[in-house]
Amino acid sequence: MPPWVPNAISFIRIGLVPVWLVLAIRARADAMAGLAIDRTVLLVVLVSLGLSDVIDGTIARHFKLTSNLGATLDAVADKLAQVVSVTFLVFFSSPGFTPLPLWLWLTLVLRDGALAVGWVLVYRKHRVVVVEHKWHGKASSLVLFAVIVMATAALPELAVLVGSALSVLLIIPGSVAYVREGLRQLAQGPTVT
Repeated sequence: MPPWVPNAISFIRIGLVPVWLVLAIRARADAMAGLAIDRTVLLVVLVSLGLSDVIDGTIARHFKLTSNLGATLDAVADKLAQVVSVTFLVFFSSPGFTPLPLWLWLTLVLRDGALAVGWVLVYRKHRVVVVEHKWHGKASSLVLFAVIVMATAALPELAVLVGSALSVLLIIPGSVAYVREGLRQLAQGPTVT
């Protein structure tokens, strides 16, 4: 397996984010015009984003192609997909989609803002940041992905709210753990594994 394959999949994932956004904007325009929305392509793009996340990580681990660059690209692809889709589904969901709550968006923005600031601070001091995926990050991403799919599929608002609350319950302790690790790297330097 060529060593560039997992990173190429991450770049494809990053490229799928604007595709989903354009499709969502078109679907909303159709709903505003009173037309029925065909969600098939929107959901296929979302499922492709989710499956490609699993595939790139599986390939990287199985063929021992893991790298700090790959972990960073994976995190960027995850965060970009999450922030773009949640922002759309909070502020532009109606009509056509089930709205996501503002507090979910605020949680994501605060988390990702803290992670970005931490990454920059550690990089400026040590010229390297070790990005390591932990179970809580993957669990919160999985639940958040399910919430985004539910809102895109226009499932009932109660189901979306329950999923959003569960997502926040996973995001908060995971964010605390990532901030602790960032502070440790800032104070002592990254431990390259």
